[in-house]
Amino acid sequence: MIKNIWFILFFLTGILHAQNDQQQAPDITLEDIKNQLQTKGLPIATQIDHLLIVGFDYVTKSEDSAVFYLRKALELSKVAKDSFNIIRAYNRFSVLEKYLENDLNTLKYADSALQYGSAANQKHLAGIAYAHTNRGLAYNYLERFDLSLESFLKANKFLLKDDQDIQTKTYLAENYTHLAAIYSSIKNNETALECIKKALIISKSIDAYWETGESYEFMFAHYFDEKQYSLAQKYIDSAQTMYAKVENVQGIQFLDKYRAEIYLKQDKPDLAIPIYDTLLQLDKKDSIAYILAEGYTFLSKAYTNKNTFTLAEKYLDSARIQASISENLSHRISIASQQAKIYKQKKQLGLGILELQTILKNEEISSFQESKKDLYKELSELYTLNKDPKNAFLSLQQHYRIKDSLRAILQKNKFNVIQSEFNYNELSAKLESKNAQLQVSKAEQKLSRDKTYFTFGVLGLILLFFLISFYRQKKLNTIKRENLIAKQEVLSIKQEALDAQVIFKNKQITDFAIHISEKNELLEKIKLKLKEVKVINDTHKAVVKDTIHFINNDIDQNKEKIQLYQQVNETNDSFRAKIDQLYSNLNEKEKKVATMLRLGQPSKQIALQLGISAASVDNYRYNLRKKMEIPKGHSLKDFIKKI
Repeated sequence: MIKNIWFILFFLTGILHAQNDQQQAPDITLEDIKNQLQTKGLPIATQIDHLLIVGFDYVTKSEDSAVFYLRKALELSKVAKDSFNIIRAYNRFSVLEKYLENDLNTLKYADSALQYGSAANQKHLAGIAYAHTNRGLAYNYLERFDLSLESFLKANKFLLKDDQDIQTKTYLAENYTHLAAIYSSIKNNETALECIKKALIISKSIDAYWETGESYEFMFAHYFDEKQYSLAQKYIDSAQTMYAKVENVQGIQFLDKYRAEIYLKQDKPDLAIPIYDTLLQLDKKDSIAYILAEGYTFLSKAYTNKNTFTLAEKYLDSARIQASISENLSHRISIASQQAKIYKQKKQLGLGILELQTILKNEEISSFQESKKDLYKELSELYTLNKDPKNAFLSLQQHYRIKDSLRAILQKNKFNVIQSEFNYNELSAKLESKNAQLQVSKAEQKLSRDKTYFTFGVLGLILLFFLISFYRQKKLNTIKRENLIAKQEVLSIKQEALDAQVIFKNKQITDFAIHISEKNELLEKIKLKLKEVKVINDTHKAVVKDTIHFINNDIDQNKEKIQLYQQVNETNDSFRAKIDQLYSNLNEKEKKVATMLRLGQPSKQIALQLGISAASVDNYRYNLRKKMEIPKGHSLKDFIKKI
């Protein structure tokens, strides 16, 4: 949870800090630059630079002013045919739209910047990198982690080609932190830590304290979520040291909040409360409703840990008022969860159940699936304590349904990222191969010209001709050998990707089986608890009996799912290899239907597993008969089993 919060803060603050490539001298203030813009006869290049600086400064202050100055800079740049500043202007428009959370417009302006970029022009490299990063940030918020990763990798490629000055290295460190965030979003923590370590090495080498602090803050978030609170505390202290050197006051305040969070996790509310009190007094000066709502909720949690319910509910009421002002549903969810916890500790179970039921009925909560999942789990616990096993079980079912859905989304994102990495590497290998082929072609053309020259030469040059011919052959052999090595590397990359896909698929099966087994274990425990319940009247006996019967059916269905999933996987590898070889004209869905038929699954079961209608299954069966050229009177199922 902390890591998710950190990502949001990082992307909103880091984007402005990282892309501020303005070049004004330290003795020239922003006011001086604004005054100079009023001066007549100012060179057009200076005008453009000043307009870009002022426009960028207004990004976080005034949308209208930012648009005014940036648009004027863009118009002048186009008149002057200054591609470098055209790219700068579009990049700043992209940053503005990102700050305003208009991700589609962010992509539009970033793409416009790329249209004016030329990889052959050294001056354009940083601008191209900025544009790719802006695309990566937008795709991250759109949860297209594959496209986000691809954009950040491209940004790194251009930064590594650029002059490695302090500014480029600073931006490269930021970009590695972006990559770490993407990998962490798909739970690839190992690769995320590798990226953040690269960011730390670069930022430390150039004394980039702000970027070093961000990397330490990322390390804190990682170890906090891993419940390694001592290490988390260590990285908070390291980040604070860095932020103090650059007077990053906001960053230090967030670190204090994180430190208080650690104290709460360690059951030390007396240490957390003074920190929250101090931060809340600072927040009151700004009077920003959603920040105040968060501060009051934290204080409520701290006093709840102390069992001081009067103060806990007082601060929660204050949080509720601020949340209604800000109209922030996320805070309302957090407040409802906290209120339910207070009712739970006060043994007011009915009120806690009502609180969670009310927030879950809100239609807008559908976009907060992670929070919704946790709320159903809390509701199940309250129903259990309230001796309502049926509703406890139904709530737990909802919890696992959402959990399964989120797990599926995560697995899909993981696969997309793996595929994106493979595509990027394959493209790079193809470009290298084309370059090698181009070198061969150039060499052959040169040698052809040499041959023509030698043909019209004098006899005294015959010896030289043979020597050059020998050199040509040797050079061609070398180039061909290098080309062959490049092709072999491409094949190796493809094989690595295929191996990764196999590993990924096997892990999917293992995770699925473990999850179902854990779920069955939990259901067995619930069933045992139900059997222990002393029931007085026949109505309650019937409810308990029906619930146990429902649980037994669910356990049996789960076992069938595991068996079928394993059978499909065992059959799939060898059978799919054969069917791909014999019937390359089949599409993916037809291959899946063929696999199910081989396992002896009826049409209704196939329709259920694939999420399609029975009529659709019949159409697929007809297509299979036609494409496999099965004679009339022969069984499709028997024919497939013989493959």
